[in-house]
Amino acid sequence: MENGFGMLLQSIEVGPLRLKNRMVRSPMLSGMASADGEVTEQLIDHYVSAAKGGPAMIIVEVTAVDWRYAVPMSQLRIDELKFMRPLHRLVDAIHLNNVACEFQLHCHGAFGKDPISPSGVPCYQLGRVSFVQPRALSLPEVEEIRDRFIAAAVRAKEVDCDGVVIHGATSYLLQQWVSPHTNQRTDRYGGSFENRIQLPLEILRGIRQKCGPSFLIGYSMVMDELLPDGITMEESTAFAKALEQEGIDHIDLNFGTYETSSLEKGVGRSHRQPKGTFDKTEIFKKLVKTKIFARCNGEHEPVKWEEALRKGQCDVIQIGRPLLSDPDLPRKVKDGGLEDIRLCIRCTHCYEATTKPFHVACTVNPGLGRERDYAINCVTSRAKQVLVIGGGPGGLEAARVAALRGHEVTLMEKEGELGGNARIASLPIGKGEIKTYFIDWLERQCLKAGVKVHLKKEASLEVVEKLNPDTVILATGARALTPPISGIDRPHVVTAEEVLTGRARLGQRVVVAGGGQVGVETADFIAEKRLAESVTLIELLPAIALDMPMLARAYMLNVLLPRWGVRVFTHMHIQGITDERVVTLDKEWREHQFEADTVVNALGYVSNRTLSEALNGTVRELYEIGDCVKPRNILYAVQEGAYIARQI
Repeated sequence: MENGFGMLLQSIEVGPLRLKNRMVRSPMLSGMASADGEVTEQLIDHYVSAAKGGPAMIIVEVTAVDWRYAVPMSQLRIDELKFMRPLHRLVDAIHLNNVACEFQLHCHGAFGKDPISPSGVPCYQLGRVSFVQPRALSLPEVEEIRDRFIAAAVRAKEVDCDGVVIHGATSYLLQQWVSPHTNQRTDRYGGSFENRIQLPLEILRGIRQKCGPSFLIGYSMVMDELLPDGITMEESTAFAKALEQEGIDHIDLNFGTYETSSLEKGVGRSHRQPKGTFDKTEIFKKLVKTKIFARCNGEHEPVKWEEALRKGQCDVIQIGRPLLSDPDLPRKVKDGGLEDIRLCIRCTHCYEATTKPFHVACTVNPGLGRERDYAINCVTSRAKQVLVIGGGPGGLEAARVAALRGHEVTLMEKEGELGGNARIASLPIGKGEIKTYFIDWLERQCLKAGVKVHLKKEASLEVVEKLNPDTVILATGARALTPPISGIDRPHVVTAEEVLTGRARLGQRVVVAGGGQVGVETADFIAEKRLAESVTLIELLPAIALDMPMLARAYMLNVLLPRWGVRVFTHMHIQGITDERVVTLDKEWREHQFEADTVVNALGYVSNRTLSEALNGTVRELYEIGDCVKPRNILYAVQEGAYIARQI
């Protein structure tokens, strides 16, 4: 047994392949293909970085079998011959690192530019928080799509790919085909369970017939749609048996749909949901001999994966977000460097690439999407004395990278612990991983890199002049905004930070002023911990939580706030605060009064720029990063810290 991971590092036969370990990189849309769906250099760099990290296989992201039904947002294509040469370059680049690869064959169905579905049932679009009305496919169109899946697999084989995964999950076309909720057809492709599974089975048969037994074929399916009239565990296990009889090599198991995965019974999508589905994949493992690939579903610690393999709950761990936050995770597991793994904090920012026109990004890994630039050995030719002021995530990342480049780095933090506002951001319920997985990791890595950390040391012009550094990086963050509202300075008005740290004494009627992420999470914190009898949230804009990632926002709005009875009022402009009330005007200029024993100021932040103004023109090199430039989220602070540290 190597480093306690005897199962995770053990090789395994999957169909015609022997995988060198049991860690497989899950397909995740990167947004790095060209606008026309072609492989780019950025995409190749991304997958080469993933391959160098040591997984046994990479399942390349959703690859369109029919561009007519795709979303034109940088999705890969395999539906025409002209895309084969660049696809071969991608496959070859992965193979050079002794890593197998599959393409995930995909049709958007109801969520593409020409929305299609089995029966035209309206579908919920999570990213747009709206419904889409697809059209029902005719029988000739169904047969054409079937043939396009098969032709795409043939092209994958011709570019030397080891296999394909047929995408039949996450609300896309083939999942909708199997589901009784969305497939209400009356022809041979609908109605009974046997008819509803015919299309994916015909695709599987066609691929096997055209590509032969040496070609790996997987299927991504849903275990339970979590809908009253949807796919159940009983039907999905029967479908798994049918796939096995048709010669499928492995099955990737998913849970929930876009309509339900971020709701009450969802698993692993956001930081407030339960982690892992290994107890459910175990059911399939006992019923079929086909290799079962279990997704992490929020369970991101390798020791838990090893435990699931030992219990016989799955055969392979299919890893998504943890390999975005740290593509070297498999190698670190093998080398025993668990404390060096930069674990995913489940912020779900990476999912934003599925609905917005930019490439995937990671809050904790600024190198994601910038693999070529960040992979270059950037050791400096002239070491400098670098002073980083502020020990939040941006300052810590800047200090870490600057030290790794060979500079002599000192980090100065006025508080008694590191983390800055990210430490406060880790206090809402379910967000402790921000500190334990990331801030603590940054602190360890800074110390390993030789950064000199000084806590309870406030920087000033005199202190900086005495140290006389070559370079100063300001990461002084932001403080709570106190807008000019009558009564906002009253004793019963407190900040969100004071609530989350337990320093505020709350009355029974609490009004939270501000419906951004800070206000929403603070309201949930107060309500769930029963710190008050009633919690009311007031927001100027027409909606709340607009700055939250879509999956976390959906769970907060659809599950948590209703569960705890938090009252939400939008279009409310605060006019004043009295000893007992908050007075507002709505969009019709009508006055409203909300009773309040305590008012929580969550109306935003303002940059700490005092030191910046004092130092400007007095040091040789001065850089500003993070919230002291403009209040934003952790992602921007970390990205700017990593970038600036590479410019010194």
